Amino acid sequence: MQKDELIKRYYSQILLDELSIEKQELLSKKSITVIGCGGLGSPLAAYLAGAGVGKIKLVDDDTVELRNLHRQVFFSEDDIGIKKVKALSNYLKNLNSNTTIEIHDKKSWELSYDNIKSDLLIDCADNLRTSYDLNRVCSKERVAFLTASIAAHVGQILLFSNDSQHCCLECVFPSEGELDANDCADVGVLGPSVALVSSLQSLIALDFLLEQKSHSNHIYRINTKEFLINKNKVLSDSSCKIK
Repeated sequence: MQKDELIKRYYSQILLDELSIEKQELLSKKSITVIGCGGLGSPLAAYLAGAGVGKIKLVDDDTVELRNLHRQVFFSEDDIGIKKVKALSNYLKNLNSNTTIEIHDKKSWELSYDNIKSDLLIDCADNLRTSYDLNRVCSKERVAFLTASIAAHVGQILLFSNDSQHCCLECVFPSEGELDANDCADVGVLGPSVALVSSLQSLIALDFLLEQKSHSNHIYRINTKEFLINKNKVLSDSSCKIK
């Protein structure tokens, strides 16, 4: 993209102190992988495409259903029966033709690391087994891992930089018990609650991609009913099973 076109398109965000023309050009060279294209993943992908991320990989094997639409508002009734990655890809391409979109109509564990590798792997699957599997891969490959989930009015977001010092999801929440539950499906959720968590996850992703990294190795707990957000540093566990 020519510099004058870049300025015209992203003028409002380039005005911010943390951005600049150079930072915007940096963002256009970054790639992300979004695992799960539902209530968390679809708005996140839209915000990051809109912000000018250069390449977005979408991973999801689900199709759009009527029961999704109360919270997955980047889909429409016309998308029912269509694969989510396909419907979301169409939306993103219309939003920003400068962002390259790659789709994988499969479950994440059916793909090799080469298929999903990027500058930041973002877990929006809202499924514990998927989160722990992705955490293991990211820790091994030393790629940054951003995961979020929400059930009822309570959400959480964690970013692990996976750089020099080990700190991962297993350090904070050692995996045990039932990992195949889908909390959102079991207890319910409101669309705006999901959107709030997704928006915060998008902001954390942008901060990392812009190499500011002020949220690395932190957990955010969000209560959307009480309008509360808590931020805490997370530490490496010497007994972590994947260290």
